[in-house]
Amino acid sequence: MQSESMQSGAPWKVLLVDDELAVHEVSRLILRGLTFEGVAVDLLSATSAAQARELLCRHPDIALVMLDVVMETDDAGMRLIEFVRGQLGNRDVQIVLRTGQPGMAPEREVIVDYEVNGYLLKTDITAQRLHSAVIAALRGYRHARSLRRGKPDDGVSEPRERRGPELIEGLADAGRNGRIVLQAQAQLRLDSLSLHGIDLIALWNTQHGLMSAEQIAGRLGEGGARVQTMRWLLDQGVSWGRQWQQELGTGLRVCLPLIGEFLDDREYQHELVHALGDVAVPGLQLDLLLSHAVVLRAEPSLVEAMKRLRQVGVGFVFRDFGAATIALPYLSSLAFESVKMPHLFIEGAYGHSERATMARSLIALAHTLGATCIAEGVDSDVDVQFLRWEGCDVVQGPAVAPVCPVPDLITSLHNDTGASH
Repeated sequence: MQSESMQSGAPWKVLLVDDELAVHEVSRLILRGLTFEGVAVDLLSATSAAQARELLCRHPDIALVMLDVVMETDDAGMRLIEFVRGQLGNRDVQIVLRTGQPGMAPEREVIVDYEVNGYLLKTDITAQRLHSAVIAALRGYRHARSLRRGKPDDGVSEPRERRGPELIEGLADAGRNGRIVLQAQAQLRLDSLSLHGIDLIALWNTQHGLMSAEQIAGRLGEGGARVQTMRWLLDQGVSWGRQWQQELGTGLRVCLPLIGEFLDDREYQHELVHALGDVAVPGLQLDLLLSHAVVLRAEPSLVEAMKRLRQVGVGFVFRDFGAATIALPYLSSLAFESVKMPHLFIEGAYGHSERATMARSLIALAHTLGATCIAEGVDSDVDVQFLRWEGCDVVQGPAVAPVCPVPDLITSLHNDTGASH
């Protein structure tokens, strides 16, 4: 049998967290083409602990974090370890410290006091040593996952279809026992830095590790589990949305990920309509976040499904806008309220002419479609200013409001952005 990553076809995700851009460039060159068990290694980059927290929430299947210690603060790296091990409860991901200032985090103290899996001095890193460290960490991640599943570490896993009932029960158990990590991130309007909406991010802590809504969506099958899970998310969105409304004294939009690629399924629509009717709250707008997989799955039936759900007050947001080819007439017929422009079109756009042109074109296309353009994953003031100049409507990311636990959202918004509401 093949390993889990080989079975799924997904790359091994490695997150490099360092505030020196040169470190990212060199590491990307060194790790280019690296594979483990026949599967590619995908290197994600964060230049701050705040951006890393966001990526870890959105990619709970990250296998390895290579982490600097001193970034926006002297202990930013150590606080990130506490976030991963404590708040996220993620014991599987391997964390390897890479520091150029060992005096700030002595190896003996770090290994004893923090749950890390390796320690490297930047001055000692060679291409071969970096390769070896990554392979060893990925092997450790695979071993941790196999132990969590209660299976021997033989580098293989059972076929995914056999894990279906077990996974569904694990998701249900996570809900019953409160093992779901709920995070939130504010979206701010660029013209006024006032609150536009809030993304609700859920991570299921199962025996297979942390899993995002997007990851569990395709594994719940055709049964009632996907509807039950979506209903739970709706309940959470309304419960927290009601509390946030009371604190802010205004109406509010809350965006939730769609569970499953079945929006055009009549039974699923019927259940969603009933669930929305049960949890309706005046002044609270619930938006569903649709991926390319949903949008490309069906054409006329999806248009009809969205029309029907709009009648009961649902809004729709299209994520990863511009990342895949979709016919413009079809995209226009879907009439999304908002579209999300991904981080890859935004980062460094001010100093990168091709990227700036792409971002500018996507903003213009969103407005042509009558949609609000939301820039996602924005992590620098320079990129915020660029997006403001280009007429982007809404921004979200660590530069304006980091991902945070849902109870802390309003406090975080006031402290970190100074935004008015």
